[in-house]
Amino acid sequence: MRHELAQVEATSTALGLPTLLESLRDICIKSGKEFNAKKSLEYVVDRSNLVFEQNRIIIRELFLAPTLHRFTCCSKHATNILYPKNPCFDVPSRHFSSSSDENYRPTQRGPTPKPISGKTLDSSRQRRVPSSRMGRVAGFGNLMVGLGIGAAAEMAKRTMGFPDHSSEKPSNPFITDANLERIVNTLCRMRGAALKLGQMLSIQDNSMVSPKVQKMFERVRQSADFMPTRQMYSVINEDLGPDWKSKVASFEEKPFAAASIGQVHRAVLHDGSTVAMKIQYPGISKSIDTDVSNIMLVLKRFDLLPRGMFAEEAIKVAKRELHWECDYIREAAYATHFKKLLADEEAFVVPRVIPELSSRRVYTTEYFDGLVLDDCVSLPQEVRNWIGQKILHLCLKEVFVFHTMQTDPNWSNFLYCQDTGKIVLLDFGASRTYPRKFVDEYLRLIKAAADGNKEAILEHSRNLGFLTGYETKAFVDAHTEAVSILGEAFASKEPFDFGRQSTTRDITALIPVMLEHRLTPPPSESYSLHRKMSGCFLLCSKLNAVVDCRSIFLQIANDYQYDQPDQPSIDCAF
Repeated sequence: MRHELAQVEATSTALGLPTLLESLRDICIKSGKEFNAKKSLEYVVDRSNLVFEQNRIIIRELFLAPTLHRFTCCSKHATNILYPKNPCFDVPSRHFSSSSDENYRPTQRGPTPKPISGKTLDSSRQRRVPSSRMGRVAGFGNLMVGLGIGAAAEMAKRTMGFPDHSSEKPSNPFITDANLERIVNTLCRMRGAALKLGQMLSIQDNSMVSPKVQKMFERVRQSADFMPTRQMYSVINEDLGPDWKSKVASFEEKPFAAASIGQVHRAVLHDGSTVAMKIQYPGISKSIDTDVSNIMLVLKRFDLLPRGMFAEEAIKVAKRELHWECDYIREAAYATHFKKLLADEEAFVVPRVIPELSSRRVYTTEYFDGLVLDDCVSLPQEVRNWIGQKILHLCLKEVFVFHTMQTDPNWSNFLYCQDTGKIVLLDFGASRTYPRKFVDEYLRLIKAAADGNKEAILEHSRNLGFLTGYETKAFVDAHTEAVSILGEAFASKEPFDFGRQSTTRDITALIPVMLEHRLTPPPSESYSLHRKMSGCFLLCSKLNAVVDCRSIFLQIANDYQYDQPDQPSIDCAF
């Protein structure tokens, strides 16, 4: 009996009820029947062992129902139980879409992962950032030598017939556990542009990057190595002056986060408010061009670049965007701009910039705690649907309403606060504006895809510069199909289930044809735009979110005004 009582208490906690015994007793008293604790407990324990969501709903309905009708039906093993059309409690069904009310925020709480305040950089090491040009060249040189040795060892092992016990058998001898570990260690030590590439690989779909590669790069995204204290203080003192400590009441020397460009420390101001200070690694901004060239050298040396990729154009865009991210004054300007744009949005928070503690290499804002979005996979379905809906809606508003987008889809750039039901937006270094002419034509392209109009897809693709008009039929068909697949979410009249979509896999199958027959590189604006949009889709997929994408898209498309003049860009000030 004591064991049963313990199980009932656990069930009570799981269902959010005060005390199951009291609920059972009340039901029996109201029905005029004698209360039998043992039988009631046996019934409850039996029901609580059923793990499916439907059975949890039945139990909750059982104890919250105003009458004994459902209790009687369940106890007699009846299956024809009638339930009200609108349940008297929140049901986290994957097909119950979030409210269309813009002020709505989910209130359900599930198993809670650690927020960022509860995480540490246990997997990271304190290592000095190579800041000289020769030091960084040597780092990449050592990597190439190590990769060559690793690939040679793998080829020898295959030639001699040694068994491979791994579940994956990569055709490229370069992709081995030892070589991937070499890459991760080098990226975490070098940081900068090299690490940024690794972070991008870590958030790709399994159909684009193998699970083995993705798993190895997960550490790269979660936490890079961090600077020694002396090197960190050197950067702050150079940028803010030696008296910067007089502006804070306390400062944590160990960072709570370390990324590709800088690491983040907590500090407390004299008014008691907590702030986050992002400190850039020394020499990173000056090493971007060299780092990107070295990365491309490694990729070409080991035949990891597909033909037809137009790598030169991709390198040009990557260098420009990385230089943007290293300018914290520019980032502060975009963060302030987004805070104004989203001032009336109940779902989002943009941390306030602290100007007196910000410079070109130090960026200080309000500190917010919360869950990184890829830690939200254990939250109730209703919450995940709401997060996916809001992130996708924001993505579309950024390009089609604001014409200004934060283009880095790294999931660590978003925090979900369960207490407030709000999403905190971080890191505006990769923000940029888009010309109205490009946005006008791109919206027409997406609308054509949503409507299934293949002729219009080709017309707007030519206008945007994706096509020259001289491509082979194979390429035209593959391009049209790829754009149509991208538009499936916006074409679906039912809420789109990202957990069951095959968008990335279907497009991946078309990539070889497009790379082989492509005649011109995509427009430069599309690199960052597609990176952000694909990142939002992958996030919704990771959350298994169900989102009414078509309604969101049509709301924006129907209100859009074409042929308007460009607004002054924030970049004009730099």
